Amino acid sequence: MKPFFRSLLLIAPLALAAPCAHAGYRIENIPRPAELRGGIVGVGFSPTGTLVVTTRYGEVWMRSTTGAWRCFARGLNEPLGLVVESDQVVYIAHRPELLKATDTDGDGRADTFDALGGQWGISHNYHEFFFGLRRDSAGNFLGVISNSSSGDKLPITPGEVRGRLDPSAVLETTGQYSSLPWRGWAVKIAPDGNLTPLASGFRQPNGVGLSPDGDFFVNENQGDYKPSCGLLHVAQGDFHGHVASLKWEPGFDAKTFTTEQAWKRYKSPAVVFPHGPMGVSGGEILWDTTGGKFGPFAGQVFTGDYTKIVIRSTLEKVAGEWQGVCFPFLGRNETAAYTSGEKLLAGITRSVFAPDGSLYLGAAGGWGAGADGLQRVVWDREVSPEVRDVQLTDRGFRLTFTRPMSAATLAAAANFEVNRFRYYYHYKYGSPWVDEARVAVTAVRPSADGLSAELALAELKPGFVYELSLAALRTTDNQPLANPLGYYTANRLLNGERTVGGTTRLPRPDENAGDAKAAAAVATTSPAELVAAGEKIYRLYCVPCHQPDGRGIPGGAANFRDDKTRLAKSDAELITIITEGVELKGMPPFGAMTTAGQRKAVLAYIRATFGAK
Repeated sequence: MKPFFRSLLLIAPLALAAPCAHAGYRIENIPRPAELRGGIVGVGFSPTGTLVVTTRYGEVWMRSTTGAWRCFARGLNEPLGLVVESDQVVYIAHRPELLKATDTDGDGRADTFDALGGQWGISHNYHEFFFGLRRDSAGNFLGVISNSSSGDKLPITPGEVRGRLDPSAVLETTGQYSSLPWRGWAVKIAPDGNLTPLASGFRQPNGVGLSPDGDFFVNENQGDYKPSCGLLHVAQGDFHGHVASLKWEPGFDAKTFTTEQAWKRYKSPAVVFPHGPMGVSGGEILWDTTGGKFGPFAGQVFTGDYTKIVIRSTLEKVAGEWQGVCFPFLGRNETAAYTSGEKLLAGITRSVFAPDGSLYLGAAGGWGAGADGLQRVVWDREVSPEVRDVQLTDRGFRLTFTRPMSAATLAAAANFEVNRFRYYYHYKYGSPWVDEARVAVTAVRPSADGLSAELALAELKPGFVYELSLAALRTTDNQPLANPLGYYTANRLLNGERTVGGTTRLPRPDENAGDAKAAAAVATTSPAELVAAGEKIYRLYCVPCHQPDGRGIPGGAANFRDDKTRLAKSDAELITIITEGVELKGMPPFGAMTTAGQRKAVLAYIRATFGAK
């Protein structure tokens, strides 16, 4: 295999595992009244068990414990989060401010609206949001004010904005910018409305979360300066990578600032969600506080993604900082033996646990290829075979399982495939996986009960994402793991060793030449090798939207199977689309995430698999 092609081991786990012995989780669609328009962009429960949702059309709806719906408020501006104080009081994060909606006369509808916060700038840009909302133990509200998007081509003048307009760029002009105060900042809003900026460097963090212990986390969306989605731990003074927001930092001087200085300040995600296997556009962060009602994952973190996946993560503090591991939970394995009922909707970015321990998921279209809807996930009381957790040791990792594993498969080092990689830190959209390497497992020490195993690695370095592929493991009753893929983010080692820039590095000046070498290598690759390599790239980057069968998503990703016009274009035209993306369809540019050779390979696979025979 030519060196420019990614190893199969980094792609293969996207394929479905063999069926489990039982289901595990049931997915249900929640019926909504016809007049409840638009996607669900906020979900919560009141202390009495009333479900409360917000929609992209600016409405707030309530569903009683009997299933009856009523409209609580309307006329809001894309309310992307909420905190439900009671059936009468709801705090809402919509674009202009934090809003308190109150039903003072008890008729079931809000009649008083109090604006809190709102000291940030806003314009007519279509992609300016206030992401939230969480409330800490002191009563303060936490959220993030997004950047604006260059997808809006309308000019902005000072008379059309609220706040001071500063259109100057920091370092590079990118697809996301901060021309108005506090765009790209996480903020705290006191009960009296006073705003405190907390941390900078955000792009479009479409998900916030507060741990049971009060730690503030954000799920950032991949893009310029952002190689992946992931869980970002937010503390006062942090810089999380996107330079546009730094102009609002007191004393910041853009004239003397460099990319290297930005990288040295960059706080890497606590848990990286590798783009592709772990989705492409993440949502709300939710801790399992159900006390076991949702399965054997109490205290773990669940995150919905726009591309039909729910991700499960665990966190640990290493040398004083949070880091951890992520796994697919639902969506990458929906065999009849693992889930029952409905399939996950595309567009899931909001989630909440109900009082009965079930998980409610809100989905919204409008950002490409999503759907509108509300779903409920219920545990059927059977424990599916999973890697429950991965923790760092001084020599490698300690894995724990939800069910006892076969002693024979657990003791074989060859059954544990470990790879590592990291990303570039640059202004381009996303990043390829760089510095990839297979890491040898030198020893395995399983526990006597089969519920854990310690791996010793030939090499353990900070500043890398470690992929663990465990498809060969079996339980004592010969069942495979339902989700045999995990990614551990090793920002630090137990001895405190760390690297600048977390799991990123700056590109070297000569690395553009590598792309030319990759393109040249295609000429010496046989058609069969090219198609095989392209399949791996397709499964890594394309499956979440175009689907394994190539039929895409209606209204969004292209249907290669049934729409023959898609592949009627020339190779040059299609390579341009892959490289530059299609913004109106939600397709990102893959020029910075893949080499020229990989782009040619994936096109070869698409033509060979879905094109005319």
